[in-house]
Amino acid sequence: MQIKTNMLLAVITVGFIQGCSFSASSESSSESSTSISESVGSVISSPSSFSSDKNKAYEIKIMDYTAAYLTTAAFDRASFVTGITEIATENGITNWEDDETTLVGIGRALKKAKLTGGVYETYKKSLADSNELRMQMIQKGYDAQ
Repeated sequence: MQIKTNMLLAVITVGFIQGCSFSASSESSSESSTSISESVGSVISSPSSFSSDKNKAYEIKIMDYTAAYLTTAAFDRASFVTGITEIATENGITNWEDDETTLVGIGRALKKAKLTGGVYETYKKSLADSNELRMQMIQKGYDAQ
């Protein structure tokens, strides 16, 4: 009877140890799963950061074009709009007149060109077609520069 009790105790002990080992193994698997999930989440979120980088590059193109145009040519709204439209189209933007990134870029360019006061207000109003929301987005870019 003593042998059976010792044997039973040994089996229970081994089972307990293996259970702990299984538990530790499960934790390790769980940690691996969490790590994989975090990696996948990171990859999935990357397109939005890529998109953000793409928007920033586009905004800089708009800003550079606008600043160059304002400092090198007599302002002709039709020619300016043609240039902005080309840049926007190349970047997949079909309605730049209402696109925040475009208008913020224009606002930043107006500041970069050191336009102030009435001259700035005239350009802002003209480029926004007197649309209040568009003027606010241009102002946002101007203030951010």
